[in-house]
Amino acid sequence: MPFSEKSLKKCLLMTLILMGGMLVTLAGCSAFGTIAYIIHGDEVAPPCKKMKGKVAIVCRPRASTSYQYSEVAMELSRALNRKIQAGIKKPKECQVVNQQKVEEYCDGMEAESDFQEIGKAVGADQVIGIDLLSYNHIAGTNVWQGRADMNVQLIDVATGNVLYEPPFLNEYVFPKSSVVAAGEQSERAFQNEYIQRLANYISKQFVPYDRTEVDF
Repeated sequence: MPFSEKSLKKCLLMTLILMGGMLVTLAGCSAFGTIAYIIHGDEVAPPCKKMKGKVAIVCRPRASTSYQYSEVAMELSRALNRKIQAGIKKPKECQVVNQQKVEEYCDGMEAESDFQEIGKAVGADQVIGIDLLSYNHIAGTNVWQGRADMNVQLIDVATGNVLYEPPFLNEYVFPKSSVVAAGEQSERAFQNEYIQRLANYISKQFVPYDRTEVDF
């Protein structure tokens, strides 16, 4: 008599439980990592699990660099919007606010602009607010290396409370131990690539990512 789909799922669950028991007996606590891998594969859960409702993404440049790097802040917001939107597992519980709507409100945004105020204006429940404290992609004459330092927060729009802030988010450097010559890649192409990598780095705080990924 063939097994039903429900019966097969029960058998699989029992097999996993038995395997888990054997692994715990044989290898102690390290077995839990093995079980997690069996169930979730290469996917790593993000440290922040508090995103819900409509989430706006806003990046503001530091006052001293707002004129020079305002375009970088906007492009980073766009790239992060795409990354997080693609990584959300339950779109009925969490959606990303259209970035064009955010940009229309933030046109000419200054470093002192308030994340909570922006969130209310675009109809968001939460805001991922990024303060771009420093940014540079020029390592010398005709050589490129991206460096950026930032503060990142998930903010509740109704209360203004910070729901999540990474305990540490190191300066992001790419390439870490070398530079890219202008003959290999134009400045604009390198800047575009670096911003995509920086967005990917930040997105790992909020959406799952592949454990086999090495610096994107």
